[in-house]
Amino acid sequence: MAPDRHQSHGSRSPTSIRSTRSISPSAFAELPQLACQRASPRPCVNHELVQALKPLRDERFLLYGTQTKESISYATAISCIIGCPLKIETVEQAKQLHKVGAKLLLKIEEWLKTGRIQKSIDILKSPRYIALKELTTLHGLGPKKANELYDSNPSVRTIEQLKIAEPGRWDKMLQWHDDLQLKMPRSEAESILEFVRIQLERIEPGAHMILAGSYRRGKTEIGDVDILVTYPHEDGKERNILTKLIHRLEEKGLIPEDGCLQASMAGSNRTTTTNKEATLMDSLDRAFVIFRLPANTTTRPRDIFRRVDIVVSCWASWGSAVVGWTGSTQFERDLRQHAQNLNIKFDSGGMRDLHTSAVIPALTEKDVFRVLKLDYIPPHLRWADP
Repeated sequence: MAPDRHQSHGSRSPTSIRSTRSISPSAFAELPQLACQRASPRPCVNHELVQALKPLRDERFLLYGTQTKESISYATAISCIIGCPLKIETVEQAKQLHKVGAKLLLKIEEWLKTGRIQKSIDILKSPRYIALKELTTLHGLGPKKANELYDSNPSVRTIEQLKIAEPGRWDKMLQWHDDLQLKMPRSEAESILEFVRIQLERIEPGAHMILAGSYRRGKTEIGDVDILVTYPHEDGKERNILTKLIHRLEEKGLIPEDGCLQASMAGSNRTTTTNKEATLMDSLDRAFVIFRLPANTTTRPRDIFRRVDIVVSCWASWGSAVVGWTGSTQFERDLRQHAQNLNIKFDSGGMRDLHTSAVIPALTEKDVFRVLKLDYIPPHLRWADP
């Protein structure tokens, strides 16, 4: 698995990668346009440039949300740079990459000349950026609300100030907020999986469970846990199991009072003949919960609370569920676009022919890639976001 590394925005460390100045810019134009068609390692060949550009994308996410045109355009362009296996050493080379427009080219040119991007440095120091970044760490407080607070109430710039300005409103999430900001090692995610596995075995034995998300992509420290559940070769056995599991976890004190933040059981109501329009939230049975990981005598001196998504899939769609919940975000966005180009609807709940609505089974990840006529890309090469 590729390690997770971070470098400062202003540095350009020496690299053993040979110079590409002699390579024709046309070679850059031939690179695949979509993240699902190319390897995206971490760190990538152009890691320092990507990290210098990242604040530009992040600022747009905070100002406009992650699903707007303003945000997606930068996310897509930076993803192309991540997936470029050639070192970018000239503006002409960068110009050939898909979605890299004139404004971004100016920033790339500045970085090539100086090793820094002043706009990115200014963003990281911006009072608005700093305030929005902190406020949006609170679950339920998205970019739109955070911007409204920033503009309407000059006294709200931090979580502590929010407590004073809106007493009682955010108490539910504030009780766990500090814990939720802490990264966890992979071993802790594995412990949570085992706690859930033990309780699920008491309800309905035989489940197959994996950790998805950034854990599966190989990250050494993660912010939350994504658990996928299915029952191999027993289609239908998974129906309504999530409701029972959440109830049991609550009974055992592993989910605290009010700790089930969001839940959808749409997957249990979805059949091979009835395929309701699905969102990323409701294409499968899913619960977003706060999980209490009990203290132990070695690594955890106290109970600690973690964000956990528990997602249940039928066996016939397991491949789609694994691909859909492995990420990264841009990889998934491009995968859905590619599927649509083939007249296939893809989401984590499965694949269907857009014309006939016929189900396209995919038991494994490789089945998904095969159906979509893509070369298989392993999880550790799906880091299509900075």
